[in-house]
Amino acid sequence: MKKRIHGWQIYLAITFILLGILISTQIQTQNRLDSDLASQSTSDLTIMIKNQTDRRLLLTEELAEAEYNLELYQEEYIDDSLLLSQINNDISRLELINGTVPAKGSGIQITVSGNLLASDLSVLVNEFWAAGAEAVSINNVRITPYSGFSYIGTSTATYLTCGDEILTEPIILQAVGNSATLERSIVMPGGIADNLEVYQIYLDIQHAEELHLPAIPSQPQLQYGKVPEKTEQQSS
Repeated sequence: MKKRIHGWQIYLAITFILLGILISTQIQTQNRLDSDLASQSTSDLTIMIKNQTDRRLLLTEELAEAEYNLELYQEEYIDDSLLLSQINNDISRLELINGTVPAKGSGIQITVSGNLLASDLSVLVNEFWAAGAEAVSINNVRITPYSGFSYIGTSTATYLTCGDEILTEPIILQAVGNSATLERSIVMPGGIADNLEVYQIYLDIQHAEELHLPAIPSQPQLQYGKVPEKTEQQSS
């Protein structure tokens, strides 16, 4: 007799695939930023390491929560409709984190005056994540675990880039989350705002009742990473 596959099992598989992509691509993003590290001061590197550590802890907590929810699903849910509702909520949350759907909500908007480096953008974005931001964009380009900052040169100027997008001035960052917490993470004494002012780079921070952030144009296709089979996970 063939074993019946429930709809909730398919949704659950999708949830864990999305979560696996989120974690693996965060590592890829960090690798693309390594080229900037050699030029940073000790204090800047300390802040960047702290932010990366905080972000990694958040991702670890996401995975632990998903595993805990799986146990609850297996032990407590009897009605498929209740289970599907919970899984749909989890999928919506992961889609928001991955940037595959638009986002809206209250938060802060920062307009930058001065010449930012790619590494400055990385620190600012990681400060947002560490402060609990739920969605981030720069110049209307959605920032996700896939995003990386670099430069492109022309005959007349050098521009910052986010992926394939050129970031022209003014640089405007938007972050959805608790506006007071997000602002404190930026303006705390000795933090990123103080460090940037040393180089005549100033941040105009505004609270916003409702921000609208776009989705990414398309989901990046992974060529090498995959979720291991359950037997592989147990053996490791």
